[in-house]
Amino acid sequence: MKSSSLLAIFAHLPQWMAPAKSFTRSSFAVRQRATQNQNSLTISKANPRDDLPKVAIIGGGIAGLSCAAQLAKSGKVRPTVFDTGRLRPGGRCSSRLPGDVLKQGSNSDSILQSCVVDHAAQMIKVSAEDKGPFSEKMKDWEQRGIVRQYPRGSICEVLNSNNEPFGLVALNEDQRTTFYYGSNGMGEIPRAIAEDTSFEIQQDVWVSPSNGVQYLGNKDGIGRPQWRLKAKGQTLGTFDRLVIAHNGKCADRLMSQTPAKDLHSLLQVNFAPTVPAWGGKKMTLNSIYSLIFAVRKDSSNFGKIIPKNAISLFIKNEPTLGLLSCNTRKYPTRQESPYEIWTLLSSPKYAKANKGPQENLPQELVERVTHDMLAAVERAFGVDEGSISSTVIESRLQLWGAAVPINTWSGGSPGFLYDGTFGVGACGDWLLQPSIEGAWESGRRLANWILKEKVNLGEDSTVGLPSQGGKFERVKTANGIASFENKERATA
Repeated sequence: MKSSSLLAIFAHLPQWMAPAKSFTRSSFAVRQRATQNQNSLTISKANPRDDLPKVAIIGGGIAGLSCAAQLAKSGKVRPTVFDTGRLRPGGRCSSRLPGDVLKQGSNSDSILQSCVVDHAAQMIKVSAEDKGPFSEKMKDWEQRGIVRQYPRGSICEVLNSNNEPFGLVALNEDQRTTFYYGSNGMGEIPRAIAEDTSFEIQQDVWVSPSNGVQYLGNKDGIGRPQWRLKAKGQTLGTFDRLVIAHNGKCADRLMSQTPAKDLHSLLQVNFAPTVPAWGGKKMTLNSIYSLIFAVRKDSSNFGKIIPKNAISLFIKNEPTLGLLSCNTRKYPTRQESPYEIWTLLSSPKYAKANKGPQENLPQELVERVTHDMLAAVERAFGVDEGSISSTVIESRLQLWGAAVPINTWSGGSPGFLYDGTFGVGACGDWLLQPSIEGAWESGRRLANWILKEKVNLGEDSTVGLPSQGGKFERVKTANGIASFENKERATA
């Protein structure tokens, strides 16, 4: 087929999407590679579609993957996701799988590595009243075995009790709310998004915050701007559109030297456990410590004090803690294990007061925080001091420095941002609701907006920026790890 014929076929598309070269039958495929690490995710390229407009997506969490999948499904553009994850994409919706090699190259945590471990997000909550696209996606994933429902009564709150040291209240006993988890870890969800549609993901890529993003200008004068990306001094490529699908200091710095000042102003971030009632001036993220630890079933108090059917517990009677969840109860191994492996999440207030350098926590800080969190578990369940900590065989502490948004940008925002003058957008749960659903929906909406963008760039395709109004609002339920508050927003 001749190029002129193809241009006629694409005439109904926005002009920046018109192909520059002749059509070739090819695609990007995401697949699992059989290597020394069976859990790694890599990309298979077969005659890449260089004729399609290119969209760079920085961030391989749920928002970035959802945006890429929606763009790729259209067949009109070629998205590439750049993710800092060493093994797999997913952001906070990721899991450590058996056999994963630790970043330090050590395999000393032999027990912790024997089980699937969710170290951040633990579950997804869907209300019976929710009939939207995400609810339908969850039903599809459940039918395909990607997610499973928590058994009824297995999610509880740990509360103060007048008659006992603590009381348990089940949160999922009725049919009004369903809680899901990944069938092989929460990382099954980003894996499903990545593998459902063909697009490119580049893992373990850190786009330089200082000079990794450069706006090259509108090269052809017909609505086709160019962005150049760099990592470790190497050029990753030039792209027709740019999507920022993560937040924190790096996102702020990435865009700080670009002309997209209006969008950059919303990426500036504050770190705190709370925001004022009126919402605050900046995006605000909390911090959370994640402690993974293993105990022997026959010597731990957990088997005596926590019912066997309880899997995840929101701790409401101890200010140091947020959630306790048993990985081995969620993901039992084929052979009965003598160990239970738990994920313990701190409260944002405690993490803020005891924060350290995320990538290199001092050993003294690791030991102190680990002691504090285990001691808080003992207080929450009313057992003797040291009766739980003394039974811990292995443990591993991580600081989730930029954890969950506790305010969201609202007003004129439809759940994403887009600057039509420079061809750059942003998506994430901080633009909708702090949850996996919020991230997924934000990415999907931004992709739809890019696909129907006007022929000419400019203010007519700009949406959600401060110049158009809007404000930050405090989120009443800002857990983000396991629950969320539904918010009504316009659908793009």
